[in-house]
Amino acid sequence: MATPLLTVTALLATTGPAAAATTRCSDYQYQTAPSVTNVAMKTCVVKNGSARYAYVLIEQARTSGGKTWDLFKVHARLERNDANIATKWCDFTDDMNKYLSPRLICYTATVTSSSTGGWTGDGVIVFNFNLDGLGDKSRALTGSPSVS
Repeated sequence: MATPLLTVTALLATTGPAAAATTRCSDYQYQTAPSVTNVAMKTCVVKNGSARYAYVLIEQARTSGGKTWDLFKVHARLERNDANIATKWCDFTDDMNKYLSPRLICYTATVTSSSTGGWTGDGVIVFNFNLDGLGDKSRALTGSPSVS
């Protein structure tokens, strides 16, 4: 898959005070599945004043319906200097099986801090392909660039 499934421009387009927010995201990372399914993922961190949060964006494209995943969970992490500050698990299994092209986002809680430097978004996916007999697998995602 050479290009992102969808652009995140719409996600980042804001108006009013939120326009001052700074968002930094990793490049897209890809996971394929045996049933002609591609998943594009990126980790992001957002700074808006002294508030910070992270998220993992998941975009799937598949050619047919049915059950592709026995499990698809995302662990989003807001980190400062590689230490977890806020984390969130999101179970996207049902949506990944129900829709051909879902666009899903797993957000951490927002943290207010005056500490500057080293804030990043990171994540892990835990997945299991339907009927492959290989069980659950996990994959660490590349973290986002940092914000202050």
